[in-house]
Amino acid sequence: MPTTNQAQTDSQLLEQTTRHSVMLERLKAGEVKKFEKYLRQIDALIREQLTRKELTTYSRDRLEQFLARVDGMLLEIYKAFADVVQADLVDIALYESTFEANSLSHAMSIDAVVPANAVIRAAVFSYPLQVKGIDGGKLLKSFLAGWTRTETMRVTNTIRLGFGQGQTNAQIIQAVRGTAAQNFTDGILAVSNRNAASVVQTAIQHVATTARMETLKANSDVVLGYRWLSTLDSKTSQQCKGLDGMRFELGKGPLPPAHINCRSTTVPITRLSEMFSKGATRASVGNTGGGQVDASMNYYEWLSTQPASFQDHALGPVRGKLFRDGGLTPEKFAILQLDKRFKPLTLAQLKDLEPDMFTRAGVTLGAPPA
Repeated sequence: MPTTNQAQTDSQLLEQTTRHSVMLERLKAGEVKKFEKYLRQIDALIREQLTRKELTTYSRDRLEQFLARVDGMLLEIYKAFADVVQADLVDIALYESTFEANSLSHAMSIDAVVPANAVIRAAVFSYPLQVKGIDGGKLLKSFLAGWTRTETMRVTNTIRLGFGQGQTNAQIIQAVRGTAAQNFTDGILAVSNRNAASVVQTAIQHVATTARMETLKANSDVVLGYRWLSTLDSKTSQQCKGLDGMRFELGKGPLPPAHINCRSTTVPITRLSEMFSKGATRASVGNTGGGQVDASMNYYEWLSTQPASFQDHALGPVRGKLFRDGGLTPEKFAILQLDKRFKPLTLAQLKDLEPDMFTRAGVTLGAPPA
């Protein structure tokens, strides 16, 4: 039975982590906003380059020479932003390491070890991203470099495509910039802006988690492992829904970000007591708005307290019906959502594993839920 002091330790660690996650989301927004300066430079460059002479008068060889020149100038701008982000990421990582040590020190009344700056720098650049998709396994520098090249090609390919379709320079500029009627949200640069936000948010989550884990490893005499903590709202990914509440030993489990734009975090499990003792709470955003729920509650246990319409919004109508009518506990349902490598299972895979759940819920794949 955890003592009052032990319960306070758990509650403090959870509260500090939760508050810090909110701060980290604000920091991400501020870092993303820095891209606006570079986006204006790109916009000005495209307009300046495409108001000289109509591309329709160019031969294909001359067009490629023109695009090669524009490509180089664009890449320079994108790289300049990536360099700023990379420098900021190091500062963020060092801050996160100190935060984790201070959090442990405050909650457990110890002098927690803070890893050397060189250790943190090495970790954030040598530990691969665990996001799903083509970016999984990339190192941080490669992740940022891949984005700069992709976005540069996105713009030059738009110009090349416009040339191939016989568009005027004005039409090509509009394709790149977007239209005033749509507040310039329908152009290629708007896509680039959204992708910049995704890359920055994911990179920050990666370095924050990596730095904090290095600090936990440096304090392994008092830290046993960590618990995955996902955001309790309708936007949470299937993968993070399933991972929420899972416990792992240090160095032996998945870490956020699990995907691009992942908001999940981790909370240390200490030797003093079990995490999430009686009385601890965590934030949630359900059907009736924000509130606090028992901290021991995982995503699917929390979701079971929400109305059917909210469940369908969060899971989709088929999984929502399976969740309500399949005859499984929220805990069992959660276990079935991920494979052994913590990757989301498709509905077909889910049916192979638990066909009776589909029968009980009256769900036939390919048919709309009743």
